[in-house]
Amino acid sequence: MSLVVDGKEVQFAPGETVLSASLRAGIKIPHLCSLDWACKSEAACRMCLVELEGVPRLQTSCTMEAKDGQKVRTRSPRVQAVRRNIVELLIANHPNDCLVCERNQNCELAQVASELGVREHRYRGLKKDHPLDLSSPSLVRDPNKCILCGRCVTVCHQVQGVGAIDFIDRGIKTHVGPGFHDGINVSSCIFCGQCTRVCPTAALMEKSHVSGVVAALADPNAFVVAQIAPAIPATLMETAQSSSVRTMLLRLAAALKRAGFDAVFDTGFAADLTIMEEVSELIKRVTTGGTLPMFTSCSPGWIQYVEKHRPELIPHLSTCKSPQQMAAALIKDVYPKHRDLGGKRLVVVSLMPCTAKKAEAAELGDVDFVLTTREIEELFKRF
Repeated sequence: MSLVVDGKEVQFAPGETVLSASLRAGIKIPHLCSLDWACKSEAACRMCLVELEGVPRLQTSCTMEAKDGQKVRTRSPRVQAVRRNIVELLIANHPNDCLVCERNQNCELAQVASELGVREHRYRGLKKDHPLDLSSPSLVRDPNKCILCGRCVTVCHQVQGVGAIDFIDRGIKTHVGPGFHDGINVSSCIFCGQCTRVCPTAALMEKSHVSGVVAALADPNAFVVAQIAPAIPATLMETAQSSSVRTMLLRLAAALKRAGFDAVFDTGFAADLTIMEEVSELIKRVTTGGTLPMFTSCSPGWIQYVEKHRPELIPHLSTCKSPQQMAAALIKDVYPKHRDLGGKRLVVVSLMPCTAKKAEAAELGDVDFVLTTREIEELFKRF
């Protein structure tokens, strides 16, 4: 089965949307709310509107099911004019702090505005005045930069099954946040950070530790040590030319040393220790009649999920620390016995793929700073 998009024949699978089929065929349709891997699209942003031959109204391609023989236009003058108007309305009350914004040069709203040639403010809207939510140890929520695309709500409800945030209030007062206008720290949030991954602006961001790390590296009385999770070099391989994860790990370690880190460790060795400890705990449970089955996870977000959403399973959780915390404990306790620190204070920086590691570090100690992959890239920009 096939349809025609902008004069090009596009094959599609049964049940596939026009947006999905077009993107797979290399035809770009702007969209700010649809997620390729979500169960369904909310069609909130209206950016993916297209013209369907024989239908007078514009259609949202993210919800329109592809049908054999359809003829679709994605870049007609009418469609382009509507899209530009939508973007102009979105930026009418958006904060004008792009130069200092965390998502500077990485903002999907700015990218779409550039692609559509939006270069002036034709509308002036009432500026939002929501308080900044800094209550979470892992996340920063700025409702003033929210464009109500609903991506974070979709991923939190449909994918993660947490439901910590949703649309609140009505009309011009509508915004996204936890229930009862509370801080995200007292919600059912597990700090997984998936909302920050899909947010097209800086309405949801990880709580940055970059400035703290830069300050520690500049402190002559600090001995700064980094530990690298295996997922970090694997992720960096997507944007860097590297033949293997090990090669990327070595390159990353060298870059960290040049940035001023005094020592670099691979968290993988602590993962082996975690397995050994978990095996010992499992044997003890089996032989002494302990709670079975025993669940283990290196992800503090998963642990948070069990504690907040499935408390009946808490007795099944392993009591062992995560590899991040085991490595940090060994670095703080054992490493100074084998390396003369010259009287300097020891600072442990974890390079981790998960924002929930920030919450874990804040709760358990030993780890002073946690940098996500995006923060690592920002760190290197400062040197």
